[in-house]
Amino acid sequence: MKRTLQSSQTAASPLFSVMALALIAATYGLARLGYGLFLPSFSATFGLTPTVGGLLASGASASYCVSALVGFRYAPTRPRLMAILAGATATLGSAGIATTQDTLVFTTAVLIAGMGAGFATPALVELVHRNIAPTQQSKVQSVVNSGTGFGVVVAGVLALVVGTSWRLAWGLIAVVALGALIGVLRTDRSRAVPATDPELTQPAQTGAELRALWHPIVAAFVFGVGSSAIWVHGRTLLEDQGMAVTLSAGAWIALGIGGAVAVLTAPWLARHALRTTWPATVAAVAAATGLFSLVPQNLPLSFAAAALFGLAYTAASSVLIIWATHSATHSAAGTSILFTSLVLGQAVGATLTGSLIEELGFTAAFVTAAGICLLGVLKPAPRPSPTGQGRVAAQTLETTARMAQ
Repeated sequence: MKRTLQSSQTAASPLFSVMALALIAATYGLARLGYGLFLPSFSATFGLTPTVGGLLASGASASYCVSALVGFRYAPTRPRLMAILAGATATLGSAGIATTQDTLVFTTAVLIAGMGAGFATPALVELVHRNIAPTQQSKVQSVVNSGTGFGVVVAGVLALVVGTSWRLAWGLIAVVALGALIGVLRTDRSRAVPATDPELTQPAQTGAELRALWHPIVAAFVFGVGSSAIWVHGRTLLEDQGMAVTLSAGAWIALGIGGAVAVLTAPWLARHALRTTWPATVAAVAAATGLFSLVPQNLPLSFAAAALFGLAYTAASSVLIIWATHSATHSAAGTSILFTSLVLGQAVGATLTGSLIEELGFTAAFVTAAGICLLGVLKPAPRPSPTGQGRVAAQTLETTARMAQ
């Protein structure tokens, strides 16, 4: 058992999982990925070209990586502090987007808002380990990670309800982020775990983690490059091809619903090997990206492609969490590394896709992105051995044997 001192007295209520899901929804689906949803409005207000919009998305990805690296260092021992930083940056950044009239301040606010997700994932991975029974952790990790889809749905609904009043939407996003943070802090019961537990005090070793995760690091980066097309430029593509603003927001809601439905894949992801789950989810993302660009004027197919993308992307990111849990010494640190690689790929992909759109058009750019996605599964994921939890159990058995001698 990863948390040898975990007991029924310290286990969190089911409300903890709901609040953790809400914080992922706020930091990922709203404060970070909401940028792509509102990019047409931002472009109209601040005069952003596709290339500039892509560069700003890349900047937000870079700020995410900074916060994720901080999470890598401190989440294994200070997950509550990282959760506070997640909620605070998402709240402040979103409030800044909602209120600024200045392009420079707007850019800064976007970068700050993007940091929240980088703090959130490693913090919540660690808090799940501290609050949830070991037999349920893989499932709960996938459930919490599906918060991205719920957040995207809320963002799409906000876009429909407020229309051109995007500042109001971002003000509400700030409120949601703050509320989710308070909910996580109030429902977390891990403070009852003694600080003498070596799993809570041993710092992550960067070199060891990188060596253990070299394959998923590369796979996550390539996947990030290809998957960024829809996240950053998807709604712009639909409106450029003549889709009404309300319908393009509806497509984003379909994407979010797909991501939310990914919660139903949690048992399947936990039950099957990485050799199966990683290629299946990434290939589905590639197919959705290609289809999305080929049928932007066909309403049922474009909505279906958006929903498939949301489902497959969320499931694939859940696979990365499971991969880190199986391969890394510290699940939170390993997850932080993989998500940093994923977002670095998205930073490259956002700018690359934006440039390709201006040079070759939307269809060629999105088909190229779909092809890049598939490069991440040319070599199947290895079967991890031993697993992260198995490694801890083996170390415990070795220590017991030495004490008996």
